[in-house]
Amino acid sequence: MKKIAYLCIVGVMLAGCHSEIASTTVEQGPAPELGGLSDDFDSSSALSAWKHVDVTEGWNADQLQTFKADAGWLTMIPYTSTWYMDYRGPLVYKEVTGDFIVTTKLQTTNRAGNDAPHSLFSLGGLMIRTPRPDNARTWQGGRENYVFLSLGCADQSGNYQFEVKTTSGGQSDLEKIPAAGGEAYLQIAKIGPNIVCLHKQHGEWMVHKRYQRPDMPDSLQVGMTVYTDYPSASKLSAQQHNGTVIKTGNPDLIAKFDYVHFRRPKVPKGMNVAAASDGEILRILGDNGI
Repeated sequence: MKKIAYLCIVGVMLAGCHSEIASTTVEQGPAPELGGLSDDFDSSSALSAWKHVDVTEGWNADQLQTFKADAGWLTMIPYTSTWYMDYRGPLVYKEVTGDFIVTTKLQTTNRAGNDAPHSLFSLGGLMIRTPRPDNARTWQGGRENYVFLSLGCADQSGNYQFEVKTTSGGQSDLEKIPAAGGEAYLQIAKIGPNIVCLHKQHGEWMVHKRYQRPDMPDSLQVGMTVYTDYPSASKLSAQQHNGTVIKTGNPDLIAKFDYVHFRRPKVPKGMNVAAASDGEILRILGDNGI
C-alpha cells in the first residue's frame, strides 16, 4: 500500500470518563474489521465498489461531471448542486454497519486549479448519512439525516474554509471556520450515538465538532461528498434540484481524495464517550501506522 492512514482513535476516550451518563456509554462487542472497505485509488477498477446516491435512490441525475481515479488520487468535480435542508447533492459511499472511523486526505481548488473556489458553498469532504426510507418516486421532504465535514469555500468567495453540518429531519445546522489552505486530513468517527469530526492542517489533529445523533441507525452510508454554487442550485426547489443535472450556473470546485480508509474504533468496555473533553480525545490520537 503506498499510503498509510494518518489517524487512529485508540479508545476515543480515557478511562477517567464519567460513568453517570449511562445513555452515552458504549459497550463494544466483536465486529468485523473494515479495512476491506478502504480505497487508495490506485486503480479505477475499484471505483465500482462505491455506490452513488443518485443511483441508489433512483433520481437518474448524476450531478458529478467527473469521477475518476488517476495516479493514486480520486478526482470529483460536481455540477452545480448542494447539500442543505432537503437538497441532496452528490454522495459516493459504502455501507458501514456498527462503529467506525473514516479518514481521508483531501485537496480542493477552484476549477482553474490555482486558487480557492469562488462560487459560494463549493466544498468537498466526508459524509455519513442515514439511508432514506423513500426514493425519487416516493420522495417526501423532512427526511434528510446526515453529518459531514468539508473543505473549500463556504460563505467567503476565494477563501478556504471548513464547513461542518448536521442535518436532522431535513433541518440543517452548519458552522464555518477559516482553513489554512486547500489541503487537509479529515476524519469522522462514529461511536454509538457520538459523532466526532476531526481535521489536521500543517500540524496537529484538532477535534472540529462533536454531535450526539442517537437517531442514526446502525448501518449508514459513509463516503465522499462534493457540492458547489449554492446560489444557483437554490433557485430550484429541493425536489427539482435532486432530480436535475444543472449544467448552467457557476460551478467552481475540483476535489481530489488521496485515499479513504476505514477502521473500527477501540473503545474500552463501559467507557463513556460523551463525557470526555476534547483534550482527553486528542491525547490518545496520533499517527499510529494504520
